[in-house]
Amino acid sequence: MKRIIHYLLFAGALLFSVSVSAQTQEITGKVTDVSGQPLQGVTVFLKGTSTYTVSNNDGTYSISANPSQIITFTAIGFVTREVTVATQKVIDIILEEEVFNVEELLVIGYGSQTKRTVTSSIAKVSGDEIRNSTVTSATDALKGRVAGARIFSSNNTPGAEPTILIRGGSSISGNNDPLILVDGIERDLSGINPNDIESMEVLKDAASSAIYGSRASNGVLLVTTKKGNNNSAPRITFEADVAVESTERNMEYLGSEEAITLMRKRLIQGPHPNYAYANNYAYSSGNLTSSKYSLRALTSGESVPDGYLSMDDPINPGTTLIFQDNSWINESFRTAIWQNYYVGIDGGTETIKYLASVGYTNDGGVAVGTNFDRISARANLDVKISKKLTFKGGFDFNKMNTNYYASQYQVITRGLMTPTTQKLYYDEGQYAGTPTPGYNASSPTPVFYAYYNDNAQKESKVGVNGILEYNIVEGLKAVAQVSLFNQYLTGDTFMRANIFNGTRPSSSTLTNNERQKVEVYASYNKSVKEHSFSALAGYSYQRYDYKYLRAAASDAASDKIPTLNAGPTKTDATTIKNAEVMIGYFGRFTYDYKKKYLLMLTFREDGSSKFVQGQQWGFFPGASAGWVISEENFFKSLKAVNNLKIRASYGQTGNNYVGYYDALGRYAISTMYQGEASIVPSTMPNKGLTWESSTQLDLGFDLGMFNNRVQVTADYFNKVTDNLITSKVLPNTSGFSSILTNLGKVRFYGFDLEINTRNVVRNDFSWSSKLVMSYVKNIVLELPDNGRDKNRIGGYSVTMADGSKLEFGGTAEGEPLGRFYGYMTDYIIATQEQADNALYDSQSRGWDWTKKNYVTGKSGTSIGKKAIGDYEWKDLNGDGIINGSDMYLLGNTIPTFTGGFGNTLTYKNFSLYIFMDWAVGHSISNNLLQRQMCNFFANNTSLPTEIRKAWDPESGQDVSEATYARFGGNDSDDLNKNYRPASNVFTTRGDYLCLRDVTLSYVLSNAALKKAMIENITFTLSGNNLHYFTSVIGMSPETGTSDAYSTGFYTYPPIRRISFGLKVTF
Repeated sequence: MKRIIHYLLFAGALLFSVSVSAQTQEITGKVTDVSGQPLQGVTVFLKGTSTYTVSNNDGTYSISANPSQIITFTAIGFVTREVTVATQKVIDIILEEEVFNVEELLVIGYGSQTKRTVTSSIAKVSGDEIRNSTVTSATDALKGRVAGARIFSSNNTPGAEPTILIRGGSSISGNNDPLILVDGIERDLSGINPNDIESMEVLKDAASSAIYGSRASNGVLLVTTKKGNNNSAPRITFEADVAVESTERNMEYLGSEEAITLMRKRLIQGPHPNYAYANNYAYSSGNLTSSKYSLRALTSGESVPDGYLSMDDPINPGTTLIFQDNSWINESFRTAIWQNYYVGIDGGTETIKYLASVGYTNDGGVAVGTNFDRISARANLDVKISKKLTFKGGFDFNKMNTNYYASQYQVITRGLMTPTTQKLYYDEGQYAGTPTPGYNASSPTPVFYAYYNDNAQKESKVGVNGILEYNIVEGLKAVAQVSLFNQYLTGDTFMRANIFNGTRPSSSTLTNNERQKVEVYASYNKSVKEHSFSALAGYSYQRYDYKYLRAAASDAASDKIPTLNAGPTKTDATTIKNAEVMIGYFGRFTYDYKKKYLLMLTFREDGSSKFVQGQQWGFFPGASAGWVISEENFFKSLKAVNNLKIRASYGQTGNNYVGYYDALGRYAISTMYQGEASIVPSTMPNKGLTWESSTQLDLGFDLGMFNNRVQVTADYFNKVTDNLITSKVLPNTSGFSSILTNLGKVRFYGFDLEINTRNVVRNDFSWSSKLVMSYVKNIVLELPDNGRDKNRIGGYSVTMADGSKLEFGGTAEGEPLGRFYGYMTDYIIATQEQADNALYDSQSRGWDWTKKNYVTGKSGTSIGKKAIGDYEWKDLNGDGIINGSDMYLLGNTIPTFTGGFGNTLTYKNFSLYIFMDWAVGHSISNNLLQRQMCNFFANNTSLPTEIRKAWDPESGQDVSEATYARFGGNDSDDLNKNYRPASNVFTTRGDYLCLRDVTLSYVLSNAALKKAMIENITFTLSGNNLHYFTSVIGMSPETGTSDAYSTGFYTYPPIRRISFGLKVTF
């Protein structure tokens, strides 16, 4: 019996082993990132066992497992994934990049550090994040993605670069652009293909940027381009994106019939009723057929011409008016095509890594007569020459062509004020068949401008970079780097003969910028037990050469020869040559104990030829320290917190953005005197002129919670710029109006916050978020003594009745930058009694539309009197008179609170990315709307639909229902200055929330593709600049200048792109 039991047990064991063997199967698959790129070196192991494998360079793997086992996929920098085998034989895995990896490297000046040991304020944006935006420039892709950096576009001309302000900038009147280095080469980002970028690091505090010394006050942007990989087979990537472009927003205007009805009634109530009957006025019935304005009275027996509409004359019953209804918005802006193509190859062996790429971008331009195209090429090569010697080289070439408007203010702001009743083209006379112009030569319509003007710019950029690294002994390395950057730009303009100018002016400009840099440095890294330290010291030589040539001519005999030699009258011949040499010594020392107590010291000493001897050198030190509290024993019991590091930094950086010879003074060629040319001083020298210097304190912390699924980085900063380069007014006896001095001080302060979260991490689904917020304020501390209140520069100065002066606006000590002032409405005058008792208004003309005459007051003059429908302004100082002393603070043009919020959701092979950014806390003065409500150009103006909200006393409308005062003729002589003064009427909150990017992608990867030697195909549908949620009317809420959000002129509007993309990896 016992033997039988033994046999049965043996048979059962045998059957069980056979069953297990039968269930074990070979599992294959591929590991990729969210963009579809294969991941090499991913550890694939069976959970609870010692069985594992590693993915190949194409991301593929193979491992034996049974259905009940769990396969785990791990890789540094990526979120770990676990999958139960079940019935699957092929398991393809997408690994999501880990939001916070303490061992991730951050690029810093002349080296790198892990996030764990960084003690300064550095923000990183990955190349994948940049490529989520369908943009021409990588700068656009940074909007809302960097805490502490405000990136905005006041000019959306194809190929234009957005403005970057890091922590508010550093200067009042100087350059506030950050230093940008692409693989160590100083340049802008306009020619860089976003597909070539591996990462972008932003150095925000003084400790991290002090190593760049005199050019780092505005922060530093370090761009690292893609490189090849060791032991990687050649990989070819092809990308194609095609987008449809349109304007995201435009001003809306009344159609011709509604505008004619309103304007003709108003014109006969104004002081110039002839505007309603004379020739060559937009809303006149007396226009001749030769006029550019289509409106006129239909003559007896005449039928309505083709292309014309008709209506009864609202002021002359029985008269038929004929007119055209032309939308200048529709004629000036169009739907355009944006295209981007990219081909890259990368790979490597044990000794060589390589990457090469070419790209082409074309932007058709939504405004007529504008477009942009770019050809880019890049090659990076790393060669391990020997065990100790490595060569790293890079080359990039960009060629860009742009057609643009020479003045957006004239062509767009003024040109689009053209009334809808104006003909598109002359229908008779000398200019028959050609576009009609705007009101005058300085306000051409975009259609007219594109027809008669050529403005072409061609730009080529070449960058060459070579690095030799020699490992002297273990830990000690010497590096020599040589780089050359050359920018060559040509501009050609030509104006064909037209109704305003028959001289056919033409010009050509040639600009050449050349930068040469040689840097050598040595670095040493050493760890002794639990102590780690590094040291770096180096020398830098840089030379900048600038050359400019301009020539101009006019009076060419024909439009067909747009060259300078065709114009016999030479109107300009200018050449400029400038050069600067900078020499610098720099160094850094880092130390940490147990990766717990951290220290970094940096310095740079720079010398510049821009300044005179004795002022040429500046020393810029920085220091930072950190404490990783979470590594302390007393903290480890707090399981929810994985990482907590507090940081502090302090340092100085400089700004040398002054003219090449401002310290030495300048001379200029004067007019002829007694038959002789003369050279006279044009600016006074200041041999004491030196660097602007910014001192910055930064306090911050890095926090990781819940297994690093929630990561928080926060910083408080306080930055004071001293020795501000400002202009000081000189007495007339000096012979000069002003001199540049180092007399000024300004403070920028606030906080940065970045929160990254992994909200959901499952086998087939993941959801991660990134929130970025910045709060920045400023205040002017000191200005040159000029005898004015608070040493105010610019602004208003009003003489009071007692002879004293009231000063406000401009830039003043103790006040923030960006303030603007104007009148404040009290109410709209609704009755004759209110009109009779209205305060004396120094700007009012006293026209009373109800009496069709000027009102005469007790003083015997009409000046200062008001009528029904006018604004009554608030009397700020209570003196009973409305004048310049009654101007209120209306707002500030600089936003205080900016940020962005992005979400990435992945489900199997699908990925959805949604990103929004915002700016809050500022105001915009809508100058475009103001000008059109003023009815400038002798009432020859388009009328915005906002006019419907103006009070109409004749309609019986209650005044409380109106948004604006009564609308009438030209504000200069009819509306008693209701709309022309700066006031709260056209001031609006500039706050906006922009749905910036939405991208849906699908990665296709299967056996059939692999047989065709295709790793994967990614299909993408995306939108960029989809919508602004804002109260700003008719224009981009990002409108402004390089330093601040300014008054809202109508510049090139924001562009919405809807694109389809295809990416194939071989």
